[in-house]
Amino acid sequence: MSRHDGRHALYALVPALLATIALVAGCGVPTGADTFSEIPPDEIQFGLDATSTTTSTTSTTTTTVPEQPQTTLLETTTTIRLEPAEIYFLSRGRLQPVTIELPAGFSSDQVADKLEEGPPPDVALDTLIEDGLIVSSFESEGVLTVDLDGETFDRIPSTQQTEAIGQIVLTMIASLRLVGQVTFTLEGDPIPVKKGNGLSSEVGEPLSFDDYAILLAAPRPQSVEDPADSTVPVSASESGTTSPDTTTAP
Repeated sequence: MSRHDGRHALYALVPALLATIALVAGCGVPTGADTFSEIPPDEIQFGLDATSTTTSTTSTTTTTVPEQPQTTLLETTTTIRLEPAEIYFLSRGRLQPVTIELPAGFSSDQVADKLEEGPPPDVALDTLIEDGLIVSSFESEGVLTVDLDGETFDRIPSTQQTEAIGQIVLTMIASLRLVGQVTFTLEGDPIPVKKGNGLSSEVGEPLSFDDYAILLAAPRPQSVEDPADSTVPVSASESGTTSPDTTTAP
């Protein structure tokens, strides 16, 4: 490095040194190239000599949720009036009723549903009525028309169709107050069916309870003892009386 270069470097450092001295000395203003004049405190503008600080403020917002009003649930009890219905099933080939209860005013469709459900599991009874056999039913002037599904009806052996028809006829007449006779259609067309005596009915002939009463299971024998029969006869000798002599006319 040459002497001129060293001198120029020294000159370059002088302003930096002066600025450092000014910062250390306090607030002032430059009076020349190399000097500063300090400003009296009472001439410093408001806030220029104040220490700057940063304050972090955290605000917390509290939200109050109003309490929901409590709802009291009141239990209500609805009483459904029930009425008996007699559903006929098979016991060793004979028709035997089972009494169940349905809501009052039940329809023929509800009775048909119970018949297709089959006998209760706790009784030793059978049925020939499959689910879906009875398609529909409607009553007119005391005669109930029952429409049967052809495919389901054909699955019933011909030797047992009398009992199957008997199940339907007796169930409907015994359970429905307004029904006194039953007639049958097969997929909408009137058909003849077998009666309880084995004979075929006329096409669309209304059938009554009596037409199948012969298929009813025999009632249990009643073992009620007649009080008059329980009297032990007493002979004349035991009673102390003498029977009159019997005279035979010549």
